[in-house]
Amino acid sequence: MEHSISLRERSSLVISGVDHIYSFNDKRVELSTSAGRLIVEGESLDMNKLNLEESIISVEGTVNSMNYVKAKKPEEKFFKKVFK
Repeated sequence: MEHSISLRERSSLVISGVDHIYSFNDKRVELSTSAGRLIVEGESLDMNKLNLEESIISVEGTVNSMNYVKAKKPEEKFFKKVFK
């Protein structure tokens, strides 16, 4: 699945290749894409369009940041505590 991001003037965001939406509110969107987990932060964020068949989400509002984050493996956290 192809993943792309289109942002116009920090206020109109379209993301394709969306697998899952973990959370959505007016300040933060957390979702999984085919390129990894993505967190979008901003102000007055509103889901304008969601097309599950095409895996596209459209968000309106002021976008302040977009970050891809690594998924933490539970066993790594456990071993770090044990061998500290």
